Amino acid sequence: MAKQEALRTEQMDAPQGFRTRPLSPYVGLEILGVDLDRDLDPETIENIRAAWIDAGVLLFRGCGHSTEAQMRLSRCFGELQPSANKELNLDSNPYLLNLAYDPNSERAWTATLYEVGGQVRAGWLGWHWDQSFVPRIVRGAVLRMIQVPAAGGETGFMDAIGAYDRLPESLKKRIEDLEIVYEFVRIDETERNRFGFPKDLRAIRKADVSALKSKEGITGNEFPPVVHPLVITQRETGRKVLKLSPMHSQYILGMEPAESDALLHELADHLVDPRYAYFHTWQKDDMIVWDNWRGIHCANGVPPECARHVQRTTIIGDYEFGRYLDPAHEKDAPTNFVYD
Repeated sequence: MAKQEALRTEQMDAPQGFRTRPLSPYVGLEILGVDLDRDLDPETIENIRAAWIDAGVLLFRGCGHSTEAQMRLSRCFGELQPSANKELNLDSNPYLLNLAYDPNSERAWTATLYEVGGQVRAGWLGWHWDQSFVPRIVRGAVLRMIQVPAAGGETGFMDAIGAYDRLPESLKKRIEDLEIVYEFVRIDETERNRFGFPKDLRAIRKADVSALKSKEGITGNEFPPVVHPLVITQRETGRKVLKLSPMHSQYILGMEPAESDALLHELADHLVDPRYAYFHTWQKDDMIVWDNWRGIHCANGVPPECARHVQRTTIIGDYEFGRYLDPAHEKDAPTNFVYD
């Protein structure tokens, strides 16, 4: 706890050669004084990773201004893998997933638009952790802003360690050994994305699913149901994590539907409480790395007329607790899909 409190206040004379300051009272740190346009020494890398384990989300602003800087930062946290969305990976660097929204492109004219909070948004994503719908989940990701949208575009982050700590003791005991079944669900299937989503969310223009199937292969048919624990332990610290992804969650294994729904609504509403969230307003070349094993994130999207361009790397890792509901699927189902 002392270490965590120390990282929650700005450190002006940190021995590792960089300073930190909190992004919010509940999640994340900004790292200052690191030059990612140059090679990092082993001690700096070790201390960056230690800050990440402690805080879950790190912001690097003004620290690097190139693809090479993003790759250098990403490798501080582990090996990288290409996204299975091969059409979105750069030809020049398959480890960079290119996520661009251009309102004048053909893709934008077929994209799903959502209305939430009275505002129309493209690229809106609900709270989730990446790859909940496959057994092996990635360790984390580094997102870099290339083109800042004229409006909107915030990314939200929530700490699931803090969320677990805030649960009543009776609820902690109740959920300790429970497991959740996840299935790939498109965001516009609001009747299946029931937990932790805005009550007023509605799709006002749906994408052509057949076109998505042919171009991107993300209809969900190739993703059989999977099971993940509801509570895990952070290996490095022993802290408990409320391991719930509101998006894609379906039911608690072995529980009656009404009881399962009530419990998941209670847990999801607790987890996505906006009082404990950090919403990042991007600047050009900002880079954020998040720990996919202990946090959730969301995207507020942009007005349909606003362009936005980001690139992300994906950090390999499997926490080894997920499995297929039907073990027969283990041999041939995809394992490295990134949907973000």
